[in-house]
Amino acid sequence: MAEWRKVAKAFALGDGHISQKEVEILRKEILADGALSKSELDFLHEIKAEATSSVKLLDELIAECEAIAK
Repeated sequence: MAEWRKVAKAFALGDGHISQKEVEILRKEILADGALSKSELDFLHEIKAEATSSVKLLDELIAECEAIAK
């Protein structure tokens, strides 16, 4: 069975750029249960660091998740 992080990273980083649509999907799925795990926040930081470019919306999602995590 594939590890969710590797599969999600492959999709999000397939072309190196994280688009608005990809951020919208990440937001929906990560915040779907009303909770935020450290693993989910770490994942967002990882894809941001590994992307060649991303939309500002990703930074906003990360900031929102960091505020929730506090």
